[in-house]
Amino acid sequence: MAITFLTAFAALYLGLLLVLRLSEARLLYAPGARMLAPPPPALGLAPERVEIPSTDGVTLVAWIIRAPRPDAADRWLLICHGNAGNLSGPGRPDHYAGLRALGLNLLAFDYRGYGESGGRPAERGLYDDAEAAYRYLRETAHVPAERIVVFGHSLGSAVAVELATRAPAAGLVLDGALASVVARAQEVYRYVPVRWIARSRFASIEKIVRLRVPKLFLHARADEVIPIAHGRRLFDAAPPPKTFVALAGGHGDAFQVDSAVYFGAIARFLGELTPAGPGHPEP
Repeated sequence: MAITFLTAFAALYLGLLLVLRLSEARLLYAPGARMLAPPPPALGLAPERVEIPSTDGVTLVAWIIRAPRPDAADRWLLICHGNAGNLSGPGRPDHYAGLRALGLNLLAFDYRGYGESGGRPAERGLYDDAEAAYRYLRETAHVPAERIVVFGHSLGSAVAVELATRAPAAGLVLDGALASVVARAQEVYRYVPVRWIARSRFASIEKIVRLRVPKLFLHARADEVIPIAHGRRLFDAAPPPKTFVALAGGHGDAFQVDSAVYFGAIARFLGELTPAGPGHPEP
């Protein structure tokens, strides 16, 4: 009887592992609506829609949002958004407006499978998409590397970290960053051997140690999706120069709940970036 019970339990457990492995993409990526929603006119964003070819021919859709005084703006923020929703999703236009008010030009792009971009999301594909967006700034918009700051939120933080290992940039801003997908998933699924079954890694903790580019870590104290411990772990592993700012609010709303501290930290970070040249990852 005991053997029968154990056999049944083992079969159920293995079945659960199989379901989790097969459902990985659905659990990790939540693209939301396929059509982009125009931002509220009151924000004054007036985005320019552009198409960017990714490395494997997939067409990505992006918004270019110019600074209030584009003639005086000398810095671009390349935005890697989180895993839920497209680039026009809830709250994102308000976030863009706050960043734009700092005198920044913005390039916000949708990963493959998100919004109006083609393809299907996958870890390597997202990395390549960010590199394609960077290449668009460098080769099509003719923006020097020392004028590009890479920004990543949530899962997008891992995309931003990977991009910083591939290409030089003036700075790196990580908002609500995770140490790795495996580490976070193991916290959620405590009795599942996530490391054995997960195909996606997004292991920023293994890459951040090589990044000498100036780094700003922003993390909400009450973040329930990616606890602040992840951000602190990344910060501790990162070499200088680096700054960590803890914020009021939760996941994705700190820029609204604690806006003065949030945007003030970014403004100070940008003001402290030296014009000497872009940072490069260590080999």
